[in-house]
Amino acid sequence: MPKAKRTPAPKPKARRKSPPAKTKKERAGAPPARVRVAGGKAQRPARQTEAAQEALRGTRNLPAWASFIKGIDLSTWLFVGAIVLYLVTRLVGLTRYPIYFFTDEAFQTQTMVELIERGYRDVDGVKFPTYFGAGMGLTVYLQWLPYLLFGKSALATRAVSAVVTVIAAVAVGVSLRAVFQLKYWWSGALFLALTPAWFLHSRTAFETGVFASFYAGALCSYLLYRYRSPRYLYLTVALAALAFYSYNAAQMIVPATALVLFVSDWRYHLQHRGSAVRAAFLLAVLALPYLRYKLDQPDSADEILRLLGSYLVTDLSIAQKVSFYISEYFFGLSAYYWYIPNDRDLVRHLMKDYGHIMLATLPFALLGLAYILRNLREPACRALFLVLLVIPLGGALVQVSITRGLVFTIPAALLTAIGFDRVLRWIENPRAALEESPPASNPTGRRVAASVGILLAGAALAFFLDRTVDRVSIAALAILLGFHGLGLFDKLKGWMRDRFTGWKISQAFLALAAFGVLSVANIRLLTDALKNGADWWTNYSMDGMQYGAFQIYDAIEDYHQRQPETEFIFSPNWTNGADVLNRFFLGVPPWLKSGNIEGYLQRKRPLDENTLFIMLPDEYATTLASPKFTDVRVEQIVRNPDGTPAFYFVRLRYAENIDEVFAAEQAERAVLREAVINVEGQRVGVRFSYLDAVDQAHSVQELFDHDRFTLAKTLEANPFILEMTFPAPRTIRGFSITVHTVDAQIVIHCYSTLDAEPVTYAFEGIGSDDAPTLTFEFPEPTQAQFLHFEMLDPHSPPPAQIHIWELTFAFND
Repeated sequence: MPKAKRTPAPKPKARRKSPPAKTKKERAGAPPARVRVAGGKAQRPARQTEAAQEALRGTRNLPAWASFIKGIDLSTWLFVGAIVLYLVTRLVGLTRYPIYFFTDEAFQTQTMVELIERGYRDVDGVKFPTYFGAGMGLTVYLQWLPYLLFGKSALATRAVSAVVTVIAAVAVGVSLRAVFQLKYWWSGALFLALTPAWFLHSRTAFETGVFASFYAGALCSYLLYRYRSPRYLYLTVALAALAFYSYNAAQMIVPATALVLFVSDWRYHLQHRGSAVRAAFLLAVLALPYLRYKLDQPDSADEILRLLGSYLVTDLSIAQKVSFYISEYFFGLSAYYWYIPNDRDLVRHLMKDYGHIMLATLPFALLGLAYILRNLREPACRALFLVLLVIPLGGALVQVSITRGLVFTIPAALLTAIGFDRVLRWIENPRAALEESPPASNPTGRRVAASVGILLAGAALAFFLDRTVDRVSIAALAILLGFHGLGLFDKLKGWMRDRFTGWKISQAFLALAAFGVLSVANIRLLTDALKNGADWWTNYSMDGMQYGAFQIYDAIEDYHQRQPETEFIFSPNWTNGADVLNRFFLGVPPWLKSGNIEGYLQRKRPLDENTLFIMLPDEYATTLASPKFTDVRVEQIVRNPDGTPAFYFVRLRYAENIDEVFAAEQAERAVLREAVINVEGQRVGVRFSYLDAVDQAHSVQELFDHDRFTLAKTLEANPFILEMTFPAPRTIRGFSITVHTVDAQIVIHCYSTLDAEPVTYAFEGIGSDDAPTLTFEFPEPTQAQFLHFEMLDPHSPPPAQIHIWELTFAFND
């Protein structure tokens, strides 16, 4: 590893006091003849010794493949071994851990299947759409060839993602070898493989792993652009585009990374302006799919933030939002979040008793971070530090979570390998490491002031932090930087040089030993996950592991083959997007319907001996407790890993008096509900149709909350009736109503006083997705203290659900 003071990371140009005119090759950005090696001294390529020449002559008599293999050094073989081990630990037991198969995973292949069936058009008719669903893009297209070769398969779907993540492991190794010039550069791939968060998510088909892999490739390519050849800039742009189109969080992280690197290295870009201009044209071409998407869906970013529950689309003040963003941003950089087991993330994204990154690697990461902070003038160190600062920007828009921040593990693996390399160098030959250190010298006054400032700032920050690991990390980093700036480490090394003889361990032996330790750690992580992962968490339901995809669909198919006349009613409440999983595993069979027992509790539906319910435990308990059913029989149980029931296969009948029971309940629901709500800052009494909501008052309030993403819907009433009683008469000019795609027939009765005769107006309009809001003007301003509103959908006979998103009256006063 180069020393901070005497041996900076390699520059793309030779450093001479009076350089001659550059050759054509040098102007093209070729690496300089004079290079710096990891030992810290600038060297010219050594002349071949007689023994080396003899060995070279000996290889000429070998077959080409044998000569090639013989020419590969040990470090390269270890790197190849690390990549092979990486693939093994990604692919072995791929359907056994993680124990779930999530909707987001199935969505990618299922969407590709449906895209092919529609002639590569989405449901809106867009040819080769840029994004699907909640921001998935490239990951859908990656499933094209595997689907054509293997059909729909959970194993193949996950394997595609796992293989793509090899890009990240290779990129980490190449960066450490070609740019940072580490002796033990191969260790980076093993540290990445050993990272628990990366291990888990690289074994799933979540798009975050694919994004992080292409991002790692883009970062590696950019460093090669800075240190090897300007031509790598084109590969950088291409890989960055692949990362951008892989995941919605990338839409902030990738442009922000590009911006900070552009500013950081602007002189170098200006020097190679020809390559930069051509790369800009390539970027413009690659941006066209995104521009088309934004033109078609200009509000997509707002919709995704709402879907993710971001605080940015809430009613918080600007100051509160800024405060929340800053808090989330720095939490995304904290050692506590990354290295200590947490309960912030959903359990399905955690490995029990593991941090997102192995705690044992934190000291190496701190050493690596201290190194790059001491060498920020070097482009590679500066780029790595800027990437660390950029990555939390995307997750902080919503809430820091491992899926939005998984890409952080890439620079973390680089830092860990840098620190690990420095430690192994000292272990290998401490005397040589001491001799490489410069003689102790008195630091300048400016350097002393800066070092003292770092120590004081570190002490103050550590004091105010709440968590021990954050305090220790900040304090250790401040000490490493501050003591180095004060020259204390140089003095210590000088003292040790005079008194310490040291030892020398074979680099090959040490490399093999380190490789063995890291390999064993990787294998133990895989073994622990496959052996114990199913029992780590016992919450297998919707808000937990969402367990059962691999088990329940096999059970359904087996049961259908035995009793093909059975009609299945399969509860969707066990997972997000159950309809996607249904289509992925079973297609769209006529004998399978999505639904649950609640629909049969609300109103009478067709029910005979051929109807089989697949229920969750709480639904089964509700069924047993309800007097509406009789002869409840469990025919099969699919169990969780801990033996508790996950799914019940149930047949049942309605009770004999079910018609009377439902008639009484329907009569009770026909009675208008009452509440007092806020309308334009005024408390208004309302009566309204029974709504499909637990909290009736809260649901009707959402008609007047000026939020086009919330709505009120009737449970079964058509028309939707709303009566409003104002404290005093109000003058109304008209109203607007958001209904989306419906033929709305509206009647309004206005009573100037509670005992007056009504003035009645009738309106009709058809909403659409492009124009979901209908606006109507009264023939003349009309006073109303009491208002009776009805909206009818003539094409939906009751029982029907009438949806209204917003209702806004235009008042004169």
